Amino acid sequence: MIPENAFFHGTVIGGLDTILANAKSHVDGSKVAYFTTDRVYALVCCRSRQENFVTMGLRDGIQTYFERFPDQLKVLYDGKEGFIYRPVSAETLKNTRGHSWESSVDVPVVLLEHIPNVYTEILKEEEAGNVIIRRYADIDPDEQKEVANHMRDGLNDPLCFPAYRDFVYEHFSPLWD
Repeated sequence: MIPENAFFHGTVIGGLDTILANAKSHVDGSKVAYFTTDRVYALVCCRSRQENFVTMGLRDGIQTYFERFPDQLKVLYDGKEGFIYRPVSAETLKNTRGHSWESSVDVPVVLLEHIPNVYTEILKEEEAGNVIIRRYADIDPDEQKEVANHMRDGLNDPLCFPAYRDFVYEHFSPLWD
């Protein structure tokens, strides 16, 4: 088992002593509390619910962040504080895929780190070689358009809640066909 101090939970909420099992599992849809063994991934989880737009994943063994609209990283994280917690015990955590771990019960935590500016911290991780950031301007224009139109086409999904719909419209509508 991985030691407790190797797990991270990133959020914009300070003062927590428990991470509630209230997120939807990517495995079976049940309610879970999420943790990761990747600090960079925990950093990108330090965002609001309406900005639940994570465009990062492992590519050739390293986290790669893809901007899907101009200055996405800066827009989502600059000037925003975050908090990284670690579990008191990893006893209930189960590995679901790669660096992702889930618990079906609430998990007591301790504050590991307060991040005054998440954007600055992500850029430090990029400089250290822990994440590759693919800036929007460097992505093929056809791919840019494909992603923007895909976002437009998903606006009528019944699971698309109003605040997220507003987020998509604000950042993607200038990019649509």
